[in-house]
Amino acid sequence: MRGVLDRFEGSVAVIIAEQAGREFRVPLRYLPEGSRRGMWFTLSIESGHVVDIEADLTQTNERAAKAEELMAKLRNKSTGSRFKRK
Repeated sequence: MRGVLDRFEGSVAVIIAEQAGREFRVPLRYLPEGSRRGMWFTLSIESGHVVDIEADLTQTNERAAKAEELMAKLRNKSTGSRFKRK
């Protein structure tokens, strides 16, 4: 199962699992070194708890590139203001 690191809350990380549609709270010590917000992981779940977590750098890079592409489209779409100064 895949999930994205959504936020940090004190000594835990909140990971949102894509397929399960739920959040998992994982102690920071179980995250791979260098983990950051927006990073994707492959999760192994047993009895409703994360038992193994691995960074998915391919997915992280693909999603970041897609987000940057969408932001660039929005920036280039500027049509100016509908409200004119007199």
